[in-house]
Amino acid sequence: MTDISFIGNAMPTVSSSSGAANVTVEILSTPGIARQLTVSTVSANKALTAGITRVSICARGADMRFAIGNTAQTATVTDGVGTSHYLVNGERLEFKVSGFATPNIAAITLSGVGTLEISEYP
Repeated sequence: MTDISFIGNAMPTVSSSSGAANVTVEILSTPGIARQLTVSTVSANKALTAGITRVSICARGADMRFAIGNTAQTATVTDGVGTSHYLVNGERLEFKVSGFATPNIAAITLSGVGTLEISEYP
């Protein structure tokens, strides 16, 4: 059995009745804006809302590569240093973006067309 407890405004603590050590987990806040980016074999960029702290992304319909940063991005499928990150169809990843004044994300498919689902967190 697992218990989750909150103490004031602190992060929740998860404990197990099996005697395992308590682990502090960070729960994402309530999502803000939901976005979709149609992605093909040509890099597509999407500007995100200034001031957000996190994003959650999910690939739908195709494997993709993506780049996330401050200002417009370009995703690439070539191998080598500095190339875009891989996101398999159906995979969801979350990132901290609070360091970007003008956050942007770009994606490209390895083949075909897909959709990058994006959830912004204030």
